[in-house]
Amino acid sequence: MYLLNTETFELHKFDDKQQLPPYAILSHVWGDWEQTFQDTPLVKDSQSKRGPFQRASDLALRRPSKKIKGACTRARHDGWSWLWADTSCIDTTNSAQLSETINSMFALYRNASMCYAYLEDVPSGEDLYPSHSSFRRSRWFKRVWTLQELIAPPAIIFLSSDWRRLGSKRRLAELIESITGIDRLVLTHKRPLEEVSVACRMSWAATREARREEDRAYSLMGIFGVCMPTVYGEKEGAFFRLQEEIIKRTPDQSIFAWGRALQDHGSGTLIVTAQQYDYDSQSNMEGLFATSPADFQGSADVSPIELSDFATLAGLERENVPIYTQTGAGICTTLPIAHIPDCWDVQLGLLACVDGNGRLVALFLRAHPNMSSKLLVGGFVAEGGRRNAYCRTTRLNLRDTLLVSPPVLKEVIIHSARPFSARALSSSSKTSCATSRSSLIFFQPPCSVVISQSSQKELERMGYTLPVIPDQGFRLTSVGDTRSLSFFGDPGFTVYFGVCTLDAKPGSTQNAQLWASVAFSSSADQDSPCVALSEEDDAVDMYESPDTGVHPTQSALVQYWKDHQKTFGERRREVRLTFSYPCSASDAAPERGMAEVYELEVSFRGYYSAQDRWRGRYRGGGASYGIGGICSRLTQGH
Repeated sequence: MYLLNTETFELHKFDDKQQLPPYAILSHVWGDWEQTFQDTPLVKDSQSKRGPFQRASDLALRRPSKKIKGACTRARHDGWSWLWADTSCIDTTNSAQLSETINSMFALYRNASMCYAYLEDVPSGEDLYPSHSSFRRSRWFKRVWTLQELIAPPAIIFLSSDWRRLGSKRRLAELIESITGIDRLVLTHKRPLEEVSVACRMSWAATREARREEDRAYSLMGIFGVCMPTVYGEKEGAFFRLQEEIIKRTPDQSIFAWGRALQDHGSGTLIVTAQQYDYDSQSNMEGLFATSPADFQGSADVSPIELSDFATLAGLERENVPIYTQTGAGICTTLPIAHIPDCWDVQLGLLACVDGNGRLVALFLRAHPNMSSKLLVGGFVAEGGRRNAYCRTTRLNLRDTLLVSPPVLKEVIIHSARPFSARALSSSSKTSCATSRSSLIFFQPPCSVVISQSSQKELERMGYTLPVIPDQGFRLTSVGDTRSLSFFGDPGFTVYFGVCTLDAKPGSTQNAQLWASVAFSSSADQDSPCVALSEEDDAVDMYESPDTGVHPTQSALVQYWKDHQKTFGERRREVRLTFSYPCSASDAAPERGMAEVYELEVSFRGYYSAQDRWRGRYRGGGASYGIGGICSRLTQGH
C-alpha cells in the first residue's frame, strides 16, 4: 500500500507486515487530468536518506497537482501526516495491483482515520439546505465510486472548492439522506450495512453514473462484501457476476425483485394473448438477474423476511432455505409456485420478501417458447385500460391470496443468461427496456383513425384519387365497426380496418381486436374488390363483419402480425400495412374516456399506372412508396 507524505508530497510504500500509520483519505470526482502514480515522486528504501537537493530536484520535475497539494495541505493542517488518494496511490499500469486495490477499496475507506470529501463544484459560504443549492446538485453525489466512499468511512468532512469545511457527515446526515436516499443510521454507522436488503442497497446506485460500464459493478463489491477479479471489457457481464457472488453469500431474495411491479395484484390483468415476438424487446427483463443497478430504482422498499414468517404468509407447511445452482439453462432453485386461476400459462414464484406495505413479492413466470422446463420472468399487464406495461413482479396481500391457487414447493429452472457484449451496448441506457412502439396485444375500442396530410399528398402525387376524408378521421366504437379507404388508380386497392370479436384464452378480459386487410381491384372493375389472403388463411376460423363483404381471418388480426406489420397481395403488386401505437402525431396526454391513438403506414410495391403515363413503370429493387399514414389521435369523439 502506498501513502502520500502530506509534507513532502512523496509516495512511501508500506508492506502488509508493517503496521500502517494513521492516515486520511481523499474522496473526489475525477477530472479530465489527474496526477497519476507515475507523476508522483516515489521514495524507495535505498533513497530514504536522500538529501535536500535530491528532494528538491524530484519535486521540481514532478510537481504535485493543485488537487493533491490542496488535499495534503488540508490533511497536514488537521494533524495527519499521511494521505491516500486513488489517483496517485494506485499503479494502474499494474493490473494485479489495480484489481487488488479495487477489491479492498471499501476497507481502505473504512479503516481511514479521516475522509475528506472534496466537492469541487460547491463554493464556500453557500447555504447547503435549499433545493437548488450547489451541495445538493454536486457531481460527487452522482458518481458510482463515491457511494462506498460515503458509507464506509466513520468520519467524513465535506470540503468546498477552496478546501474550506462545509460540515461533517454526522452533522449533515439528514440532508445527505434526502439527497441519496440512504438511511441516516447507515451513514452514521448506527445500523449495520448488512441489515439493509440487497434491493435497497442496489437502489442507492440506481441513478449514479460511471465512466466505464464495469464500474457499476466493481464499485458495489465492498457494499455487498464480495470479492471478484476485475476484467475491464466485459461490460454488463461484471454486474451479472456480482449478482452471482451475492446469492452465494446471502439468502436475501430481494435481489430478484427488480423492474416494474404490479402494485396491486387484483388491479391488473395479465395478457395471455401475447406472442413471443411481443416479448422480443423485453429480452433483458426476462432473466432472473438485472443488467444494471438502474433496474432497482423502484425497489428500495423491498426487504427480506424470516423463512418461518415467509412459510406462514405463503401457506407452506415447512420452511425452505433457497439454494441456487447455475446450469446451462439458467438458475435451478426451489420456489413456492402458485397458479393464477383461468391463466395456467403463467405461474407466480413467491419470494421471501415483502414491500414497504408488508405485501408479499412474487415473480410472474411463464414457459420458455423452446424449452418447456425453463421459465422466463415477466409478462404484459393491462392495468385498468389498454396501456400494456411489462411487469416482472406483483404484490400480494391477504386478500389477493384468494386470487391464486395454494402454493406448492417446486424445483424450477429460471432463465439467467449472461448478456452478450452486443446486447450490452444496445441496452446501456437502462431506463427502460420497452421499445418506442407500444404493443398492440391488448386492444379495446373505442379508437379514432385519421389520415395524415403528408400521406394524402403522396397518394395524389402518385396519381391516385382519394375519397373524401374528414378532418376528424374515423371512429371505431364497438365490435363490428368497419371502415374502408379506397385508393382509385391502376391497380386500385382498398384498405379495410375495424373491430371484431376475439377468441381469447380463458382468463383474458380482452374481447375485441383490431383487424385490417387489403383488397385489390383493376381499373376496369374497381367496384368488386377481392381480399388478398395468404395461403394459410383457408385453415383458420373466419370472423364475419356485419358491415362489409370482407371477412377478417386470424391472419388479419393485428395482434398476430410480427412487428405489427403484414404484406398483402402478390409479387409486383403488394401493399404492406404497419401499425404502431401510440401515434407519433398525437401530442395529447392520454386521459380516461378519450379515444386511443393508432398509426398505420401503407406501402405499395409493384406496377402501377396513373394519369401521367411517364410514371407507369415497374418500381423494382424493393423500392417502397409511402402512400398512407393513418394516425389515431386522443380525441373526445368524432
